[in-house]
Amino acid sequence: MPAVLLIIPCYRERDRLPTFLPELCAATRGVPGLRLRVVDDGSGTEQQKWLSDYVESLRPDCPALEPAQLNPKNLGKGGAVYSGWDLPGDAQLLGFVDADGAIAVPEIVRLLASLENPAEAVYAVRTGQSGTVVRRAFYRRVAGQIFRRIVRRLFSFPVPDTQCGFKLVPAAAYRSIRDRLKEERFTFDVELTWHLLHAGIKVRPVPINWTERPGSRLRAAGVLAMYCSLQTLRRNLGDWRPS
Repeated sequence: MPAVLLIIPCYRERDRLPTFLPELCAATRGVPGLRLRVVDDGSGTEQQKWLSDYVESLRPDCPALEPAQLNPKNLGKGGAVYSGWDLPGDAQLLGFVDADGAIAVPEIVRLLASLENPAEAVYAVRTGQSGTVVRRAFYRRVAGQIFRRIVRRLFSFPVPDTQCGFKLVPAAAYRSIRDRLKEERFTFDVELTWHLLHAGIKVRPVPINWTERPGSRLRAAGVLAMYCSLQTLRRNLGDWRPS
């Protein structure tokens, strides 16, 4: 397996992380070339102190787990992911997975085991294909479908789901596009996908089982902001396919 740095971005995840991270550590123990790093996105002094101590308590039994990276201010999910990827070590692939556990640990292990080509990006997708099951509340399922249709209409990506919280990107490709990545909040995935495809990087979608977890911070105002951000990205970037 290629060497992988897997980032777990966190913002005030004291309630959800302890149900996810220990299982991830146990299931990936012995996976060659894998490093795990929790990146806190400016959650405040108290939360960061807890997170740092909690991660340290797990490290003796999880050699792949690095000390927590504590960002001094909130950058947004994309900013947290990129701040971790900016310190890659010798990783050939840079990834992130959401801390909420919506993607079960066995699915993470399954996708990691499928890695062969460090020159391609791999996106987990919530399509229900290949026998996978996606469980989410009705209104969020509808909102997700609308968002995907908007992305498809604006960008025509050959990727059915840009927003699922588990991705792996070639480190070399990330370095080549890093200075062009400006979006750091909810639509950072779309901008990242645009630049990867524009650079000629193959993006391989992998259907996964996904179960919605309570505690999402996306609200109606966030949905509107995401739509406006998509429109701005389309105006600024244009077509991802080189002429």
